[in-house]
Amino acid sequence: MKAAVCERYGPPEVVQIREVPKPVPADGEVLVKAFATTVNSGDARVRALRVPRGLGLAMRLKLGLTKPKQPILGFEMAGQVEAVGSAVTRFQPGDRVVASRGFDFGCHAEYVTVAEQGDIATIPEHLSYQDAVALCFGGTTSLIFFRLGKLAAGETVLINGASGAVGTMAVQLAKHLGAEVTAVCSAANADVVSGLGADHVIDYTTEDFTRNGRRYHVIMDNHGNAPYARVRESLEPGGRFLMVVGNLWQMLTAMRQSAVISAGRSDSSQTADNYRTLMAMAEQGVLKPVIDSELPFAQIVEAHRRVDGGHKVGSIVLTFGQDD
Repeated sequence: MKAAVCERYGPPEVVQIREVPKPVPADGEVLVKAFATTVNSGDARVRALRVPRGLGLAMRLKLGLTKPKQPILGFEMAGQVEAVGSAVTRFQPGDRVVASRGFDFGCHAEYVTVAEQGDIATIPEHLSYQDAVALCFGGTTSLIFFRLGKLAAGETVLINGASGAVGTMAVQLAKHLGAEVTAVCSAANADVVSGLGADHVIDYTTEDFTRNGRRYHVIMDNHGNAPYARVRESLEPGGRFLMVVGNLWQMLTAMRQSAVISAGRSDSSQTADNYRTLMAMAEQGVLKPVIDSELPFAQIVEAHRRVDGGHKVGSIVLTFGQDD
């Protein structure tokens, strides 16, 4: 089978399409034939070992000191179950699913094995593979942080970095929860986030939201350029700061600040439940995917370049077809 292999940290060009052995499902595993996957900011950070300040050594120990321990990256994929292990009862060949292997990666490949009890959920009948996988990374992150931050109906929330994979999902989910949403992005993407339900849009190139005198019950920072020290005066009393991206010092400091919800406090153990929630919301029309571009799997290097550019809107989806 074909897979995108990354055998050293570096620029997008370190990723190469190669033939590798097709995996065989163990007794409790499902073998999925991929039809779509994504390249997101997490993939790009791992590929380049571009991590927040102070976390370099910890990430090398986790991911690989001099090169990735798992050369096939990829957090998520969507496809069709091709085979199941002898002990599997929840899935059968032909089922359409979204799945993730978390930090075991491996989803940038034509076939992926996933534990039956792992991060895998059925795709609704009328949702395409591309749309389903585009919901996963940003949708899961937003669900986790809004749950930890206890975002409630009637509250005001500001989403910094509202046009990326996480931001576009966060705008929609916050509106669904009944919040009043202010989106921070460039003017070029204002119509996109307004169309997703944002009540107000701030163009970060012309206005600093931390200096306009407005306060919010919840502030979500998806970029890492609006740390708690910068935004705390923009929070209402009792407000919460959702630090999706932060460096080591900010994460350590967050442990002593009840107002800060950090990645260190986030709970990713319910990914399968989150996937089921996202698929149900998409089926109901509550949540819609935002796809920046759709490329054939063979163009994965270009997808990484697009992510590195920092201006994508929503998710970049790669599709597997005969040409790949």
